[in-house]
Amino acid sequence: MKNILFNLVLFILTSCSSTPTGSDAIVHFNDLDYNFASISYMENAEHNFEFINTGGYPLVIYDVKTSCGCTVPEWTKKPIKPGGTGEIKIKYDADFPGVFHKTIKVYYNGKDSPKELSIRGEVEYPDDLEGTLDEK
Repeated sequence: MKNILFNLVLFILTSCSSTPTGSDAIVHFNDLDYNFASISYMENAEHNFEFINTGGYPLVIYDVKTSCGCTVPEWTKKPIKPGGTGEIKIKYDADFPGVFHKTIKVYYNGKDSPKELSIRGEVEYPDDLEGTLDEK
């Protein structure tokens, strides 16, 4: 009886250790940083961070968090098969003139999660700076 119980426990432990966890998804971005350079004041700017799932398991992006409310992400919620591609669209609202640098963290089902992306650039000052800022 002890031998049967021991074999059963051993079987369960080895079965669990060889079962794929799905946490081996690997995401590879074409670029991790994007420079908008110069953006006109109050002009919305967008950039698509393209990626590929180079891992052996479906890639699931759980969440994308930005360092500021002026940076809004959009991404596919469906799993991406190994070898499949996708993108994360970042919209930046250029409501404030001056230099900016924002970070984007991508949370997914891989051991290297989260990946950090960034955008930067400079929003041009409007011709009538005082009148424009008074409206806000």
